[in-house]
Amino acid sequence: MAIQQTGKPNVVLLISHDTGKMYGSYGYNTVDMPNFEKLARQSVVFDHCFCTTPLCAPARGALTTGRYPHQNGMNGLPGDAVGGWDMVEKERHLANVFKHNGYRTVLCGFEHETAEMFSVGFEEGVHGIGFLNNGGDADFLGAGKAVTQWFQRNPGAGVDTPFYLQIGSPDTHRDWDYVAGPYDEKGVWKAPYLIDAPEVRHEMALQQAACNHLDAGLGRILDALEKQGVLHNTIFAVTTDHGIDFPRAKGTLFDPGVEVGLFMRYDNGNWAKNVHCEKLASHVDVYPTLLEACGIPVPGGTAGASFLSTLQNPADPAPIRDTVYLEKTYHDNYDPMRGLRTGRYKYVLNFDAQTMYDVRIATAPRYNWFKFPVLKAHREELYDLQADPVESDNLAANPAFDTLRLAFKKQLADWMKQTNDPLLDGPMPSPYHLRASREMKALADAP
Repeated sequence: MAIQQTGKPNVVLLISHDTGKMYGSYGYNTVDMPNFEKLARQSVVFDHCFCTTPLCAPARGALTTGRYPHQNGMNGLPGDAVGGWDMVEKERHLANVFKHNGYRTVLCGFEHETAEMFSVGFEEGVHGIGFLNNGGDADFLGAGKAVTQWFQRNPGAGVDTPFYLQIGSPDTHRDWDYVAGPYDEKGVWKAPYLIDAPEVRHEMALQQAACNHLDAGLGRILDALEKQGVLHNTIFAVTTDHGIDFPRAKGTLFDPGVEVGLFMRYDNGNWAKNVHCEKLASHVDVYPTLLEACGIPVPGGTAGASFLSTLQNPADPAPIRDTVYLEKTYHDNYDPMRGLRTGRYKYVLNFDAQTMYDVRIATAPRYNWFKFPVLKAHREELYDLQADPVESDNLAANPAFDTLRLAFKKQLADWMKQTNDPLLDGPMPSPYHLRASREMKALADAP
């Protein structure tokens, strides 16, 4: 269907849950994901993109504000049961910025950046409850139909008014058996950092089924946009929040916890197609890239760097960045860490007394799956990713690497200062902690 397009591009940001880089396009041949492979042929695919943090809400907050979690305030999960965190820079959210620049803004499925979707600029929620974080339907296959129905109610969207459509998929969050039984028809991928055991292979097969389900949902969304006639004038940024939900992945600053797939497509923008980009990129870079591509001024203080020129000319040797910065503060407990990763090395500083990796309730029963030690032998970690891609040999205590370790430590300290990281001033209490302390102090001071 050929229709007159709005002058500005539409924008679709699709964020899956806990998928890491587990797509066929990234070499995971045990999944069946033809729609993502088709998307890859129409996109620039970033082979070395990383989230800012391996935790759901903080990772999404950074992606949608272009600011690190300790800058935008989303340092943990929303809700008092997990600390009471919420974004404090809601005006920076992509939905608010696009809304104030003439875009229709709609949320399909759920968002995890705040407890109230309207506060960050969404005008409507579909494929969910329509308020709070929109909830989202458990079956992602219905998202395409919800998008079609939204177009039917809003005939001007994408025609005379551009739209920002943010899609949140519950796939591939555990528990995966709500989607389908295990998928092992093409084999089961074995994580090199976990033991090879039947229970591990079973859960990985369930994850693979969820990946297939995510792919089917993507296909229906793309079909809906094509039938609407807005496909070619729409920017697609398709990614996930962080790494897969397995021990030594989600919740850690090891690569399996922070590596993410990223597909960027815009037909009318003359962006490259069927290209794998080897440049180092961070989720905070997506924010200024989308705004620049739409001709919208990027808010001051944005931590990311636009890679629009790379999308237009991936052969340009200029890097996007030479270092990605990583952090973790809260999930279901306090585990403050800061780190950086270059093309070859990773440096991590553990700030508190947690003695075990991946300190999360979801994976606590699975510590016996670790192939490498579960205890942190040192507060500092340094890995040579070229010689040790599974990050099993911590070089921080090796005197031969002292010069490199101290240089990275200084670089990390400089970044923390530049970004006003509260950890420089001591432990970071949660909002619930602060509120409870104020209440108790008031009671203690009362006559």
